[in-house]
Amino acid sequence: MMVARHGAIGVVPLGVGGDAVVRIIAANLQALFNLPVDILSNLTSPDYALNGRRQQYNAALILKRLAESRDAHRRVLGVVNVDLFIPVLTYVFGEAQLGGRAAVVSLHRLGVRENGGQASLDILYERAAKVSVHELAHTFALVHCNQRPECVMRASYGLEELDGTPLFFCDYCKAFLAEAYRRFNISNLDGGGE
Repeated sequence: MMVARHGAIGVVPLGVGGDAVVRIIAANLQALFNLPVDILSNLTSPDYALNGRRQQYNAALILKRLAESRDAHRRVLGVVNVDLFIPVLTYVFGEAQLGGRAAVVSLHRLGVRENGGQASLDILYERAAKVSVHELAHTFALVHCNQRPECVMRASYGLEELDGTPLFFCDYCKAFLAEAYRRFNISNLDGGGE
């Protein structure tokens, strides 16, 4: 488990079996955001968000439930195994409230190869970390980065694009994140407590 300091980031598995991927996500969030991260108790799968016609789960409904939770963490990232959608896209790897409290990442499509078949666990873990960092950064009001191609905030609409995305922020997005910490009154580990 990560350092327990309420008020930072909580990672909540929603029906996800096994904890290796959740621990890897939490470790990457802690490293890149330089904030303490807690892994929260596994909750049930988000059946309330299932759209029967699409046989997918509405990411907005999951975000709403996460944002309304009484959890003490300033930011909450849900991790699901189900296939997510938003009304304007066929599927999404993740979704977040821009400048809000909640984000969600789906492992459903991250464990496959572009041409079909299972991807290696290393690839799954790296993809999950990238999407999680990207989506959580949206909660700090970071938008898609057009400044540099080598930034985790670059938009990825497919696995090939996601695999070509690095697992770090460009200097522009790092500066924007530091400013967001000031705006949202959040201190990173270098700057002391919250």
